[in-house]
Amino acid sequence: MLDTRYQVFISTSGSEMQAERAVLMQTLIGMGFFSWGLEQHTPLSSSVARRQIDDCDYVVVLLGSRYGEQSVSGVGYMHLEYIYALSKQKPVIVFMHEDPDSRAPNLHDSKAALKEKFKEFRKLLQTEVDQVVGYRSLRDLEIAVRSNMPQMLERYPVVGWVRPQNTQQLQDEIDALRGKVKQLETELSGRTADPIATVPKVSMHELFSFEYRMHAFQDGNFNEVKTHRKMTWAQLLSVLGSSFIIPTPEEYFSKRMNEYLNETGLQDAIKVFPRAHAVSRAQINIRALHEIKLQMRQNEWIIPAGRDDRQRMLWQLSSKGQKLLESNILDSNRVFQFKTAP
Repeated sequence: MLDTRYQVFISTSGSEMQAERAVLMQTLIGMGFFSWGLEQHTPLSSSVARRQIDDCDYVVVLLGSRYGEQSVSGVGYMHLEYIYALSKQKPVIVFMHEDPDSRAPNLHDSKAALKEKFKEFRKLLQTEVDQVVGYRSLRDLEIAVRSNMPQMLERYPVVGWVRPQNTQQLQDEIDALRGKVKQLETELSGRTADPIATVPKVSMHELFSFEYRMHAFQDGNFNEVKTHRKMTWAQLLSVLGSSFIIPTPEEYFSKRMNEYLNETGLQDAIKVFPRAHAVSRAQINIRALHEIKLQMRQNEWIIPAGRDDRQRMLWQLSSKGQKLLESNILDSNRVFQFKTAP
């Protein structure tokens, strides 16, 4: 196994996030990441931040309860770093406090205008970023980082940095992979069938059982719960279909399913923790999500629609899926309607 390291740029509002920043950096270092970022912002530091973002593999936005210092343009330095990261197509993950109003008064912006900008920026991140993870305590933040950063490596693979003494090992692995690719090309030559065709189609009212996990809150604490949910394919189409009326990034499969499970997961959590009063951070099993995607395509309910300017795969509801969504077939299976469009 190559000793690969990944560079992470941490963007925060300022010194009031020092405790959270320290936990984030220590956790990342323990996981084999290098971390960069500026705790103090000035007009001169912006160019340094941009160079660090250019060289980094991932960008982490750590949001507490303050918009932070503003540049001469009136836009916060943290906000500018986020915009620059998007312009460079850097994978972004956000760790934000779930209840910023509960934080100490000295950790909030003093001016009403800045408080409003903070709310707008928080809403913007929740809308634009696919990977937004909430936390309430330092321990919760540590758990969230350990749980979600490995997923970033899977969803947004990058080359990273390899120790110089390992370059020969890297070349050996490249040569071995080239040999495997050539072998597979030989084996697959002449085969033109779409692999998706091997997936058997399902009926609208057939049940699909899948696993997911979430945090259940009970008696002032949270516990991680792993549970199962059974839904018909008509229900799954009802949940996902309205999110893909227009070409939408593939990440919205997991985003929409997890939003739905956050809204409805309390009933499953109560079976394990009878006094549970709320749930959060629901996450569907990756294999189950993959099977849902395959079935949506195999049944011609959702079809690929190219890529966007960030090279993300786009999917769109097919005419067949649109007719099903508008028909009475789904009415008895409709389980949830999203309030917002992607």
